[in-house]
Amino acid sequence: MTSPVNKLVQKIIKVNRDEQGVPAIAFLLKDEHIIFTSHDGCLQIIETKTGKLVGGPWQDKERSHICAVDVSPDRREVVTGSKNGKTQVWKWNASGKTLKMIAESKHVAAANCVCWSRHDGGAHVASGFDDGSVAVWLVESGLKNPMRIDDTRLRYIHAIQYSHDGTQLIVSGYDREIARLTIDEKAQEVQVDEVIITCNNPDDVSSATWASTTFGHAIVAGSSDGKIRKIELPEGRVSELEGPGHSDLVCAVVLSPAYRYVIATASRDSTLRFWNLNTKRTIGQPLPHSADLTCAAFAANGTLVATGTCDGEIYIWDIADSLSKAMSTEDVNVGSRRRRKC
Repeated sequence: MTSPVNKLVQKIIKVNRDEQGVPAIAFLLKDEHIIFTSHDGCLQIIETKTGKLVGGPWQDKERSHICAVDVSPDRREVVTGSKNGKTQVWKWNASGKTLKMIAESKHVAAANCVCWSRHDGGAHVASGFDDGSVAVWLVESGLKNPMRIDDTRLRYIHAIQYSHDGTQLIVSGYDREIARLTIDEKAQEVQVDEVIITCNNPDDVSSATWASTTFGHAIVAGSSDGKIRKIELPEGRVSELEGPGHSDLVCAVVLSPAYRYVIATASRDSTLRFWNLNTKRTIGQPLPHSADLTCAAFAANGTLVATGTCDGEIYIWDIADSLSKAMSTEDVNVGSRRRRKC
């Protein structure tokens, strides 16, 4: 259960030549391409195997500064958030290697984070804004007439994630608190269900995601002090994952699509770490980088992890063998088992 993670780097790709950071990253259809935002706010795409840039860079006519990215469940479409308040949906054409913007909406404050629903096949997207508000759109509406909440009890929002069943969202925004929101599609409303205080010190929640344990659902949060905390639901009990952990701000907490109890965390201490949520301990050794991390994403099959750094590099890690040795077969996600049988 403690086999070290194989420090095999498939590729290290310098994508920003002037050593500017990579704010957001995700894998596209069949994991053959990776989409990311560059320091100048453009969308760019590279081939996973070669690291070669594909087309682009892509940007709308207003040259919106894109700072957030998420992909649809089938990984054919992309939702982005921009500093000028725009939420946009883009269509990826893998054969033509083109990216086309197909819908957009604009808010008065920056759209710092975006997420795509999974429970309904990707029918909805949500955005969190710099004024503490949240909007949820039906994608086929062209991002019109959103369900919106203006007061989430947070001053600003920098992370947003759907729950497993799509009825709730969690939002955090560089504060000690996480707000849990309930989505009522019949009433077309988003309401605050609960505000969870993650710790008793002033350290901020810098990233968060929903997760599962043997005891049920949980929220996993990374903070500015490098701590990883698990909030058990529905009782809200908070506990720290045991180290050795990070020594600086955790910029990303990402749930594995292959192992239901595994998360990856990326930090400004220049490392990527893996955790078993049941044992609340790290898996293997941290994966080192040349500079502070800014983002991380799993491939759809869970065998690759891509990370972006503040000096403009993208790392692609092959973790298939190491995680399979470290985790039991009972920890494998049902969806992952179905993919392997196919």
